[in-house]
Amino acid sequence: MAAPPIPLGKLLKEQGLITEDQIKFSLVEQKITGEKIGECLRRLGLISDSDLAKAIAVQSKFSFINLSGFLPEMPILRRFPSPIARQFNILPISIEQNHLVAAISDPFNPALKEAVFRATGLIADFCVSSEIEIKKIIERFYYLLEHPIEQEIDRVIMTLKRDPAADIDISTLIDNILSIAVSYRATDVHVTPSDITTRIMFRIDGMMSLSYVLPVAMHQKFITNLKIKSEMDISEQRKPQDGRTSFEFLGDTFDIRVSTVRTNNGENMVLRLLPSRGSSILGVNDLGFEENQLKKISNLFAKPYGIVLVTGPTGSGKTTTLYAALKEQDSIGKNILTVEDPIEYEFSMIRQTQVNEKAGYNFASAIRTFLRQDPDVILVGEIRDEETAVLAVRAALTGHLVLSTLHTNTSIGAVARLKDLGISPFLLSSSIMGVIAQRLIRLLCDKCKLPYEPTEEEINKYSFQSSDTLFSPKGCSSCRETGYRGRIVISEVMMFTPHILSLLAEDAPLTKIEQEAKLEGFIKMDEDAIVKLKKGKTSIAEIERVLG
Repeated sequence: MAAPPIPLGKLLKEQGLITEDQIKFSLVEQKITGEKIGECLRRLGLISDSDLAKAIAVQSKFSFINLSGFLPEMPILRRFPSPIARQFNILPISIEQNHLVAAISDPFNPALKEAVFRATGLIADFCVSSEIEIKKIIERFYYLLEHPIEQEIDRVIMTLKRDPAADIDISTLIDNILSIAVSYRATDVHVTPSDITTRIMFRIDGMMSLSYVLPVAMHQKFITNLKIKSEMDISEQRKPQDGRTSFEFLGDTFDIRVSTVRTNNGENMVLRLLPSRGSSILGVNDLGFEENQLKKISNLFAKPYGIVLVTGPTGSGKTTTLYAALKEQDSIGKNILTVEDPIEYEFSMIRQTQVNEKAGYNFASAIRTFLRQDPDVILVGEIRDEETAVLAVRAALTGHLVLSTLHTNTSIGAVARLKDLGISPFLLSSSIMGVIAQRLIRLLCDKCKLPYEPTEEEINKYSFQSSDTLFSPKGCSSCRETGYRGRIVISEVMMFTPHILSLLAEDAPLTKIEQEAKLEGFIKMDEDAIVKLKKGKTSIAEIERVLG
């Protein structure tokens, strides 16, 4: 007789993901809501959806599959009926001979295998994944299968090609383009005019790709419609403008930041698609940090006071890392306050606020308010100016843990930036605990990446061994012929130890501080990238693209 599965709460506790106090708190909530314990812990933000799925996989003895960046193949979706997929939350992954590989969220449902066999005549091989991710992929891609939006966009484009002055529903066209962008995980949509065309480009996994081309005669209608939705001045075409709107797709609401600038061919518009508030929140373990970096990061986030910064350029995943940091905090025993621009993910147990410049509520004024709110942890979306920097340091010096972001390229560069913002070396050495600098690099597609032996030039440049196996991108339907699918973090984590802090207080040169940090185990970002390369996660071309 098979042993009963380990209780989920016990399993999560053994894995160090939750504490006994958090279990007790959740059990009290559960009495009112009637949820399963895992659902309750996830709703409260005490575990991530990925953590829950991994624990359920261990509990059920199934393998876990990460669906981040996964794009289902339409021929496989066509073979699996959408009502069965939606009813049982089954996402078909691949078909191998007479077996269907599928992701599920409830491995203890005894009806799943029979449902698959009746629907397809195939034997089911299941793996466990995030319930939220499975549902989103099912809803989005079955919707695209049942409502051929891309064909509709192509039909409109062909109509415009024949007659640029044709009367089309511009609002529906924009909604359809945004639906495709969201489905393919685009972070930005660029609307760029040229002399005879308007190009619609998506940024996916950090790379720009041409998606649609419209006659330039449509450009002004396209821009004007988006300006109206974003509450921008449609009569002003010379000056840059910023606006905001939102977009709803299959129950998810996306915040969109809109920016325009005048070019020689007309107004260029960029739409930044911010994650929906219903998105699952990743844990630090899900971001791709190496084990040695994870230990340092967990140590930083466990500090009772001081400043911890995450640095990097726009689009490097800083906010995601900060949210993962919040998950490391004891949200039951601590008062955690955030000021964000905007709120991208919602935490049930954390007091979150949003910047409102018109009302005079910015990062600096929020910190002043928070200090009267008995805080333990303060998250500030970004340190942009001297006032915010000074107040963040003051909060750290008075016994609070302050988490924030800064736009610098390296971890040591954060020191120079804070000095530029007026923070003295002495105050800096009294408040800063650590800096995480990061970038995002694309992951090679596991289905099509090609192994090869490093060349002599690569061996000399990167200190490989001739026996090492590297990988290069190829391209297949699973990765939209790019050779890459999803992204992972590369990082450097500088811990400000007593010795490093003493050098900082003495205003020692930054090169000397970095040299001393290396002696204490500091690993630079390019070294972390090589580790990812040797593990077959990315390519030399991708590392050189991101790091130069």
